[in-house]
Amino acid sequence: MTRQKLIYLFIAILATACRMAAPSPQIHSGELDLVSFPFESGGAMELQGDWKFFPNQFNVSADAAPSSYLPVPALWNQVPVSSGFPDGKGYGTYVLDIKLPEESHIYSVYIPEVRTAFRLVAGNRSLASGVPGVSKETTTPSAWGQSFTIAAKNHLQIRIEVSNFHHKEGGLPNAPIFGLAEGVQNYILAQSTIDLALTGAIFMFGLYHFILFFYRNKQREAFYFGFFCLVFAARIPFIGSKTIYAMFPNIPWDLVIYVEYASVFVLGILFLWFVDGLFPRFIDTKIILYFSAYVQFMLVYGLIIKPETYTQFEVVFQVLGVVYAVFLGIRLYQMVRRGLPDAGIFFLGYLILFVGFVYDVILAYRGEGESTLSQIAVFLFFGVQSTIVTLRTARTFRKKLSLKDEFESINEEFILTNRFFAKFIPRDFLTHLGKESIEEVRLGDSSEREMTVLFADIWEYWDIIYSIPLENRMLFTNSYLGRIGPCVRKNNGFIDKYIGSAIMALFDGGIQNSIKAAEDIQWELEKYNERRRSFGYLSLHAGIGIHSGDTMLGILGEEERLESTVIADTVNLSSRIQGLTKKYGARILVSLTSLMLHEDLDTIPYRILDFVRVKGKQETVMIAEVLIPDIDPISNKKIENKDQFEAAIFDYERADFVSALEKFRSVFADNPDDLAAQIYIERCEYYQTAGVGEDWDGVSAWEK
Repeated sequence: MTRQKLIYLFIAILATACRMAAPSPQIHSGELDLVSFPFESGGAMELQGDWKFFPNQFNVSADAAPSSYLPVPALWNQVPVSSGFPDGKGYGTYVLDIKLPEESHIYSVYIPEVRTAFRLVAGNRSLASGVPGVSKETTTPSAWGQSFTIAAKNHLQIRIEVSNFHHKEGGLPNAPIFGLAEGVQNYILAQSTIDLALTGAIFMFGLYHFILFFYRNKQREAFYFGFFCLVFAARIPFIGSKTIYAMFPNIPWDLVIYVEYASVFVLGILFLWFVDGLFPRFIDTKIILYFSAYVQFMLVYGLIIKPETYTQFEVVFQVLGVVYAVFLGIRLYQMVRRGLPDAGIFFLGYLILFVGFVYDVILAYRGEGESTLSQIAVFLFFGVQSTIVTLRTARTFRKKLSLKDEFESINEEFILTNRFFAKFIPRDFLTHLGKESIEEVRLGDSSEREMTVLFADIWEYWDIIYSIPLENRMLFTNSYLGRIGPCVRKNNGFIDKYIGSAIMALFDGGIQNSIKAAEDIQWELEKYNERRRSFGYLSLHAGIGIHSGDTMLGILGEEERLESTVIADTVNLSSRIQGLTKKYGARILVSLTSLMLHEDLDTIPYRILDFVRVKGKQETVMIAEVLIPDIDPISNKKIENKDQFEAAIFDYERADFVSALEKFRSVFADNPDDLAAQIYIERCEYYQTAGVGEDWDGVSAWEK
């Protein structure tokens, strides 16, 4: 759904809100006859008309004669003679007698914001918003609307005790809502839902414009309009239905009033900066800065003084607001006359916003509460701003399209070149060097990082090579390598070197990726062997060695001939481990220290194989054999005999050759193809005869 459609939907909802509470039959002399009122329609009504009023009295008796009648809704300042409070400060009681049908029903009474504290009494029920009192010291103000339900028939008297000593206006700015409990509760829910929906929608508008600014930080207007939307969204819970109380019931009344007033000043200056960003230099920057300083002063001043003081200047603020709006409208009209892009549609949206603003000022002057028209005007203006953003985006898009063909023609050759060279220097290698393309590579570039190195080679490679014609040797080698390359790449690795039939692959994502790649290579080789056997060729067996550690990736060579390479003991050890695979008849060997880094080690079948010292290294390393279930009967047998084999290993390390030999012979008898068990049997038999010294450590030295 487009932004414009969302705006129209919200406008429809807001317009519907105007009809959620209908005026009641006219109240005369504090009495209302609802005997024949169609309550079954489920709607709520506004109790408008002349209520009985008892100035300077609380706890009025049910049959007391009123001293005057006051219209509701109305502020005391507007009817100073009837209320007796020309300055809006005082206390008194509103009374309304309602004639109801003979049948008993559950009714509900809801009183929106009252200036500035009230107690509602009906039948044997009562509730309060704030604490109404007879003086400023005994009064606690609140703007929280309240409601309760009561069962009644025939007659119901509603008494509202109101006091005001903290605001320039006192009385009932909004008519109480009355009806069946379900209808009133639906009205309250609808009002709160509209406020929350409006808050969320405007907040999303603001977030959208902030995103625009962060992606196009030259568009200052997007930042200021986003800020404007966020402040407006934050203001909504503090006005109208005062939904802020639903979230923070104990929020101070002074803070609610301060936010209601201060947010208007903040919105004004943000809107001015927004217009300056949209149409630069058409409003003197000095004027904006002066106005910004004035707003800052008013914000601080409002924190220092009490609402009782600054609400006295509400009319002054309203006049200044109208002057500000007229001045801005004149400047916008001048922009339209000069033919600035988007000025016409923006001026139209501003006129709508101006009408809503002036209507709000009129309502505030008359002491009335909420303005659905102003909310609709704001949403229409947001629709205009959305349209301007769309138009500017479309213009930008058309400009980009005009450059697209030229850019693609230049970039295509560059991409093809990089793709071609990527076959010689892997893209992952460039990434680890911090390079974007092959053209950035320089002799001596290097990067030190911890990686996992995998070596894989075919045991029968040279036997096969010497047995086939020279012209077929390259085809055979590439046929094998073409199958194992994808196994490396799909497990987040890349091949750094081809050494005959051997590959050296690097993995930066942990030991688990290299283990999975090794398993995939073995399964792919099994598929390849099925095809070879169908043509009468020998099966291939690959041994894979894996080790993790620090590596140095870099560019070696000279200026006219460069090559990517890896220099590290990790590479050497991984290669030596791979060289042991054929001796032990193992598909995959990995250093135990590296295997322990596997994140899901419990899911990997493996067995500890030996404690070795490889050629060219003084340090010793314990190696493990990773086993692949169901790949062949030999591997399955190794998995079954794992515990007995490792127990024999530990006996061997302790020089308990009698116990070790017994276990190794048992393993070998069950799996005669287990070369490792056979090697250990020969060792145990030798050491039983030759004996071992005190420096026995169980390490096997392989010099070939």
